[in-house]
Amino acid sequence: MKGDREFNKFGENTHQQVIEMFEKDKAFQEEHKDYFSKNPNTLRIRFKQIEAGALGLRLEDDGTYTDFNTRTPATEKQLSTLKKQTDEAMLKQNPDMSEQGFEYKNGFIVPKSVKELQRKK
Repeated sequence: MKGDREFNKFGENTHQQVIEMFEKDKAFQEEHKDYFSKNPNTLRIRFKQIEAGALGLRLEDDGTYTDFNTRTPATEKQLSTLKKQTDEAMLKQNPDMSEQGFEYKNGFIVPKSVKELQRKK
């Protein structure tokens, strides 16, 4: 039993080192955040609808957003917040990322642990 615990601790330490490597890889983070925040597009559209509603914005037929309360076009600040919150939702809940063995944690895309991958099966 003691050997199992030591092996598990070694595995956890190794996984933490791998996570730190992924966090430091700026090119990987940028490329994968960009990809997973945009794909799948159908999910992005749905999350954008949800986030827009939460911000009090309505999508108009011409593709612009209107503020529910003021009935005026959405401001640049509102649109920026919408993009940021939609990106965050995509990264936190993207099934494609999970299927590829990654998760979004503390602002970084990192590999899941072996335990998390085994739970999926």
